[in-house]
Amino acid sequence: MTEEQEFNPSQIKWIKSVTRDKGKAWAYLDVNVGDTFPLNFSKNPKWYPTNYLIAKPREIIALFQTLETTDTLPGGWYVTHLVTPVDEIISKEDNGSHPYVRLVSVIAIDPNPKLIDSIVWSFYKCNRGQICNIKTIEQRTNLNQSIEQKQKFIWGLFKNIDKGLFKNIPNLTIEPEDIDDYVATEGKERTILKLHKFRERDITVIKKAKANAKREKRLFCEVCLFNFENQYPILGVDFIECHHKQPISQGGIRETRVEDLAIVCANCHRMLHRKNIDGNYLTVDELGRIIHKKMN
Repeated sequence: MTEEQEFNPSQIKWIKSVTRDKGKAWAYLDVNVGDTFPLNFSKNPKWYPTNYLIAKPREIIALFQTLETTDTLPGGWYVTHLVTPVDEIISKEDNGSHPYVRLVSVIAIDPNPKLIDSIVWSFYKCNRGQICNIKTIEQRTNLNQSIEQKQKFIWGLFKNIDKGLFKNIPNLTIEPEDIDDYVATEGKERTILKLHKFRERDITVIKKAKANAKREKRLFCEVCLFNFENQYPILGVDFIECHHKQPISQGGIRETRVEDLAIVCANCHRMLHRKNIDGNYLTVDELGRIIHKKMN
């Protein structure tokens, strides 16, 4: 099957509510098609801790807003954006009510949003702030409406869809090609369409490093030997983190190979990113010596 080359209605998999000033103002309407911006999330409930990452790059999230009635706009539901994640990374920016962010790219935006007819459509089942399956929106006059019909309805609300952005979003699906020879170019500082500046990371080489470690039966921390699967049966299967032996914030553009990454647990990973009293970062070997010295 030939890989899709453009966005289309079938890629609208998810819907998420966004808000500003408790529905008294528009959220994220200061962006344009093609822009990338940090989409905020509240703290996820314990029963669904992975909701931040449920949507994959190249899958479309429709953003809707519930506005209060104003002098110029009637209150109700408005679908304002079509966005897609650009990676599988969640960051924490502050301690407010929505402290977590994920980078998304704007596929379409309606600068003059139109009120959704609540007699025909209902967004009531879309959990506030969580990423929900597109099937949670309902067509009141046809409860048996297919997901495809719902996708086409959302798609039809937008006039300025950039279908070609699909090619700019990385495909993070890992194919079983040669793992050891994979090389990724990382560390290029860039501003994505003037909105969000960050150090470019290639998640593919990280996935390949983990796959390589699993194949060689060393999916445990190189520093302290912690094994997630042993400690957390079932839940910890195949779980581990990767650490760039040379900090990605240093050295500019460079090629990163699998062997440039260390397999580490979350605790050791944190310590490797914490400067010591001399203001320097410890290497994997240096941190290992501290741990083993303490144990002996």
